[in-house]
Amino acid sequence: MNMLATKGTVLALGAHPDDLEVGAGGMLARLAAEGADVTMAVVSVPTLSSTRIREAKAGAAIIGAELFVVCEEREGRVEDVAMHELVRRLDALVAQVKPDLVITHAAHDLHWDHGLVHRATISALRRTPCDLLAYVSSPEMNAQSRGPGQCFVDITHTIETKLAAIRAHATQLAKLDVEATRDVARGIGRIGGFAYAEAYEVLRVRI
Repeated sequence: MNMLATKGTVLALGAHPDDLEVGAGGMLARLAAEGADVTMAVVSVPTLSSTRIREAKAGAAIIGAELFVVCEEREGRVEDVAMHELVRRLDALVAQVKPDLVITHAAHDLHWDHGLVHRATISALRRTPCDLLAYVSSPEMNAQSRGPGQCFVDITHTIETKLAAIRAHATQLAKLDVEATRDVARGIGRIGGFAYAEAYEVLRVRI
């Protein structure tokens, strides 16, 4: 079954601004271009909140998605939010969006906050019937094959959109090697049989 074959509602979760663009920007842009209603939810903003939220809105607009900030009221990391409170907020967001597909951080991503978002997502979706994919936004891990359950998404036609969305995060460009992101997508594409691709862990698929 091709999860991208039907137009639907997509909820993508990232711990911080730029995580989604780096880890899943190509597929999100493809879904939006194919008619899906895409919401990009950023859980927390550690620093420079007004600037980074503005950058995140610009990145989401390039992708063709709506931006939602889960913990907009104060700067901080995901680990600063009690897990029960984070799950409560994601419960409310899921109830509002009613997603057909949810995309979230992988449990084994390198950043501690990313793993916390994964855990909260799984809990918030405990009663929600939807497809669920996980991504990594650490380039060092995205370049590795992660074994069974992996799927490859062709982003050949949206790779430039993905890179443009990453560039929208101007305050982070010193840390983000945009051309390395292109190289990683090219490498994953070779494994998946496409010019450029992103790799995802399949956590739940309804057939």
